[in-house]
Amino acid sequence: MVFTEQPPLDGARPLTDTGTPSVEDLVAAFMAVMGRLGQHFFQRSAEFDLSPQQAKAFVELGRPLSMGELADRLFCDASNVTGIVDRLESRGLVERQADPDDRRVRRLVLTDAGGELWQAHHDRVFDGVPCMANLSHADRRALCDLLSRMAGDPSPVTDV
Repeated sequence: MVFTEQPPLDGARPLTDTGTPSVEDLVAAFMAVMGRLGQHFFQRSAEFDLSPQQAKAFVELGRPLSMGELADRLFCDASNVTGIVDRLESRGLVERQADPDDRRVRRLVLTDAGGELWQAHHDRVFDGVPCMANLSHADRRALCDLLSRMAGDPSPVTDV
């Protein structure tokens, strides 16, 4: 897997005549940040021999989930999750268990080895995250509040 270096964010587009960024400006900035964060995430995940899809699933499996819940969190069809989980299971990282409340449902649970790798992956992914190093605590709180509101959660963030 080869990743190319991203050019620096430089606010390449001028502001509107009013000095207020347009929706297009904001979307372009978000896309640039998302690209950098995605590149960082996938490069760090490759160090653990996790494909991008496996890494996304693995992050979500910090707590047991059903196959359907994982599919919802990954915004994909449950049939796609089966292959991802099969590969994680073949590595001994995840196992399928019967749900104690509904034996028709299979819950995905990290094995001991999966839990250890999950923690090491988590620590590595959140170490040296690009675009975050120059943000103060107040900046992080404000950004998190804004992003939460944009995502539809009106409650402010209590700790960043």
